Amino acid sequence: MKARLLYFVAYYFFWVLAFLVQKPVFMLYQWSTSQNYGLADWLKVAWHGLPMDFSAAGYLSAPVFLLVLISCFTGAGKWLDKAVRVLTAVLITIAVVCFVADMFLYPFWGYRLDVTPLFYMETPKNAVASGTAAQSLACIAFFVIEWLAYFIVFRLFHNKFYRIEGRSLPTLAPMLLLLGVLFVVIRGGVTVSVMNAGHVYFSKDMFLNHSAVNPIWNFFSSFAKDRDFASQYRFMDGADAHKLMEKMIEPSCLPADMVLLETRRPNIVLFILESFGSNICEIAGGAKGLTPNLDRIAREGLFFSNFYANSYRTDRGLVAILSAYPGQPVTSLMKYPEKSQNVPTLPGALKQNGYDLSFFYGGDENFTNMRSYLLHAGFEKRVCDKDFSSEELSTKWGAYDHVVMQRLVDDLAQPQKEPFCKVLLSLNSHEPFDVPFKKFADPYPNSVAYTDSCIGAFYDFLKQSPYWNNTLFILLPDHAKPYPATMTNQEVARYQAPMIWTGGALKRPGVVTQIGSQIDLARTLLAQLQIDGSDFVFSKNIFSEKSPKFAFYAYNDGFGFVAPGGASVYDCGGNVLLREDDPQYTACGKAFLQCLMDDLAKR
Repeated sequence: MKARLLYFVAYYFFWVLAFLVQKPVFMLYQWSTSQNYGLADWLKVAWHGLPMDFSAAGYLSAPVFLLVLISCFTGAGKWLDKAVRVLTAVLITIAVVCFVADMFLYPFWGYRLDVTPLFYMETPKNAVASGTAAQSLACIAFFVIEWLAYFIVFRLFHNKFYRIEGRSLPTLAPMLLLLGVLFVVIRGGVTVSVMNAGHVYFSKDMFLNHSAVNPIWNFFSSFAKDRDFASQYRFMDGADAHKLMEKMIEPSCLPADMVLLETRRPNIVLFILESFGSNICEIAGGAKGLTPNLDRIAREGLFFSNFYANSYRTDRGLVAILSAYPGQPVTSLMKYPEKSQNVPTLPGALKQNGYDLSFFYGGDENFTNMRSYLLHAGFEKRVCDKDFSSEELSTKWGAYDHVVMQRLVDDLAQPQKEPFCKVLLSLNSHEPFDVPFKKFADPYPNSVAYTDSCIGAFYDFLKQSPYWNNTLFILLPDHAKPYPATMTNQEVARYQAPMIWTGGALKRPGVVTQIGSQIDLARTLLAQLQIDGSDFVFSKNIFSEKSPKFAFYAYNDGFGFVAPGGASVYDCGGNVLLREDDPQYTACGKAFLQCLMDDLAKR
């Protein structure tokens, strides 16, 4: 009777030990950050992370518990010994894959492992494109070493404690009692609150909180909320949330208080720039010398100095810009074609008013369901990686930015149907920053400087083209990037982004100081074109004094709300306020996110 109970308890604590060991391994891999913490911080990470480790160990131990329970009736022949070994080998494989993927992705994404990588695995080449060859080899080495280490330790546990023989009906009662204990441990206690990230958060430093999170638990927990949108982020009564939301929605398509265009139907060239935040633009108060061309264009055009990205990844940023649909913390509208096809698009509105559409991108248009979204938006003419020769492609993501921009130049050299809207999505300022350019030692600033040089060349071409006088040239990023490395993934400055309007169709240059974000491009531009934008319910006309003035952004399991008087930043996973200049901003941010998820559920 004791043999079964003792073995299962030992098996359970094998997984607890595995999770405890993984925490310092994770932190060592993030040494550039973790070296700043003392031994006490490292010990606190292990201690405060234990409740989630216990819960995750319960999940992984449950299948073995079931086998041991069955053996009380059938007897424990060789089948049980073999089944436990094989099952554990499979579980160790899954766990180590999660461990290594989590360590590898955290420096890029700034949050612990969730279901996001599975979505990107639909295009495996692009899914691993952020890493270098050395990092890929390091991941393989980590996997082999960790798998062998964990399996050897398991064998030691197994050989020492496995003494199960025959049937044992009297063991059923204590085993069922143990099942109840296991359920409580998995749940995270007996209170109303179940296990969540907030159980392990203990510091104002988000890296320490993240280090305490169990990646296995976080990964499988994210499955539960991947599609159940209507139940996510319930901060308040629905009626109260929608009452607050009414104050943040533009009541109607407000006319622009300023007419900025020389013509009602200018040609539009829209550049969406990979990872170009204000922190790398000198004119926006960022790093000096990285974007001389963008700074020059901003001075010659209309510069939006208080503008924000709505999210942190390209698929979300593209939808925010082209559909005025805000990014969500742990999912992406583009991931669900059945939903993305039910949102309006800015290109679609332009097409209905006579615009000819085309899209230029050097990467794989099938990545993250982009192709289905672009087709829905009305882009029948699309250029992507398959339209370039092997010599024109970088080693990772696709065609170099200068090659893609040259393709747009070649296109504009041909007779055009006017008015036209041409959208270009740049690529090379994404990890691993593979560019044919060497000016700065740091890869990210170097890639930014490269793309900036390409933008400058295109801008100079456009100014000399016959289309200049009737063209509006708009530049803004898909999202920003934490830079310098000390910038966190949650803070407001990480989401501040430049938007620039220029071109011969613009009446005058200047600086726009009103708060706006990517989702506001739709109504702001359409108002200038005198096109109805009422379908874009989340968008606001920046140039109307009557429109609400705020910006909302989502990061992984959290949000930020920026208003003229300050900001609020809230970590939903840990239910932690990271910044609150005014409680009203927090309430508005919660209402906005709750109503956004309600809307997503209905699409």
